[in-house]
Amino acid sequence: VRLMTQLARQFEEQPEVRYGLTTMCVGFGMGATVVWENPHFNADGGNK
Repeated sequence: VRLMTQLARQFEEQPEVRYGLTTMCVGFGMGATVVWENPHFNADGGNK
């Protein structure tokens, strides 16, 4: 949850960023990765 919250805050602060990545090691050779798309994405570089 912490990783998603931090990424959501970064998405709000940086609308010019389209994608974000969260990744986590869970032990014993296993892990998880999620690619997120910014719902605040603005193709104009953040200019409204």
